Amino acid sequence: MSTQENHSPSTSKIMALEAFEHVPNDNVARYLELAQIIDDQVRDEEPGMLLHALTQFSKSDTETVFKWLEVFENADALEAHLGSKHVAAHIEKLADGILEGRIDLVIYADWDEATRTYWQNHFSAVNFSFAAVESGFYRQR
Repeated sequence: MSTQENHSPSTSKIMALEAFEHVPNDNVARYLELAQIIDDQVRDEEPGMLLHALTQFSKSDTETVFKWLEVFENADALEAHLGSKHVAAHIEKLADGILEGRIDLVIYADWDEATRTYWQNHFSAVNFSFAAVESGFYRQR
């Protein structure tokens, strides 16, 4: 069952996610190749993904941190994204020596505590947190 059916009405609102990926500088070229592949797959296979953009967040002498900004139509689109075969295959490739450390996800959503708990339990293998939004809004389409 979907989060939209089982939790708060806020799960039907647009939401966003930031994914931070730490890449040793020697692996940046391969990482960017893989990023283009997953970007194409997400565009072609996930109509609920409204925005999928990769930027360089920071760079040091040893690593580059990239940030994916992902905007979803609703929580069901996020769940479909995280549960998709192409994302699982992409993460597996990254884990095979491309990344340094874990992927950190920050979720921007207007969710009640029950919905947050659902996500924390359902996706416990993912290192994510919820953004502490001081001011903002989430539209429902």
